[in-house]
Amino acid sequence: MKKVIILIGAGMLMLLGVGGSCGVSGVKILKGMAENRPGEFGRWQGVFRWCARGLPFVDNLPEWVGDKTYIVLLQNNTELRPTGGFMGSYIRARFKDGGLVDWTAQDIYEPDGKLAGHVEPPYPVQEAFRQGWWRLRDSNWDPDFASAAATVAWFLEQGGEEKIDGVMAINLELVNSILKILGPVEVVTYGETVTDKNLYNLAQSYAEVDWKPGSTQKRDFLGAVGTAVWERMKNIRPGQAVKLAGLVKAQLDKKQILVWIGEEKLQAEIREWGWDGGLGNYYGDYLYIVETNLGANKANCCINRELRHEVEIGDGELRERIEVEWQNDNPFENPRPPYFWGGDYIDYVRVVVPREARVVSVSVSGEKLRPQTQGDFARPSSLRQERSEEVWVEEERERVRIIGFWAVVPAGERVAAEVKYELPGDEFADMYRVLVKRQPGIEKFAYRLTVNGIVRREGEVMKDERIEAGME
Repeated sequence: MKKVIILIGAGMLMLLGVGGSCGVSGVKILKGMAENRPGEFGRWQGVFRWCARGLPFVDNLPEWVGDKTYIVLLQNNTELRPTGGFMGSYIRARFKDGGLVDWTAQDIYEPDGKLAGHVEPPYPVQEAFRQGWWRLRDSNWDPDFASAAATVAWFLEQGGEEKIDGVMAINLELVNSILKILGPVEVVTYGETVTDKNLYNLAQSYAEVDWKPGSTQKRDFLGAVGTAVWERMKNIRPGQAVKLAGLVKAQLDKKQILVWIGEEKLQAEIREWGWDGGLGNYYGDYLYIVETNLGANKANCCINRELRHEVEIGDGELRERIEVEWQNDNPFENPRPPYFWGGDYIDYVRVVVPREARVVSVSVSGEKLRPQTQGDFARPSSLRQERSEEVWVEEERERVRIIGFWAVVPAGERVAAEVKYELPGDEFADMYRVLVKRQPGIEKFAYRLTVNGIVRREGEVMKDERIEAGME
């Protein structure tokens, strides 16, 4: 693992344009961290901070790797959740005085089962699973990663983890991309050859076939895969290291890797680089569709979506209509292990728009939903037993309004949801501006923007995108 950290870190330095003696000092620091040699770290970090100031993490480097514990969430984005995917496992990384002193993989169900007391669940989680409580496994609920990560950290600490200083989330797709670079990996203890094509099915097979409470088979298999990957990476070539570094940087920029740090000074640096997974700063209009698979399956293996966005500007007002259409290409309505894990797409949808928006209507499959009433939520969420598919709910935050509702897409079918709303439009008299966000865990989606009857943007959205359209 030491060589891996050094080579990938060196590749990142190359990508960021750090070379010469500055690059040498950076490699020395990486080596000191990987080999847990505080003296080496201390000797070179001052020089590196001077010559590479302004690059990510450099200015506050000693604070990042002082006495810190970080959690890396391993999310399966074939079961889409707000921060990317269902959290099946995690890695605990501990630093002390600039050295990496511990790196341990753990199954999410280990601390999940140790929570004492009752935590009231979000109502869609209860309506989906009807278990009467909220647990770690479903705690990455908030579409703002800073809020979700803080909640995950709290649940982990209640489950026995030591104080957590930060949380990073990565998706299964990243692991598959790493395997594409490395090639097939032999997991000798299981007699398996793992590739980017079969990792998901193998992990699911060992996780769920003949699973019983207390089972460690998923953790054991993923641990064996992790060990095999690290062994393979000991012989990594410099060219592969540069590719891996480029992959990590690209995933950060696309917000497929998210980072939260509990200390505000360090979190501010993450926000500055746009890696925090927050709802984001925006000027003008704003649109973010957040999906949550609550079907206890891996239906997102086979879901495609299109977003159609229509804007009419006039009389100092914006009248907007968005339509999201999902195509569920899963062949069966329920999982058929060990070969198929998808099924019907039980999707709780949140549409995030500017706070000033006034919702006109919400429809699914042509059926108009009704707005929530006080009576709909008179009893605790933990007592709810049926999905309230006829209702849409509304949440107001500092800068955004969140519209939530159920959209169920049966296997082999296509379903559309429509939301209409209005906004004050004086600032759009000359130019229409909108920030369209792409959810972590979704690689891309089709998008069409029409302003006053003219198509102004049509194509795929692969990362958060700011769009401007002049008025004609």
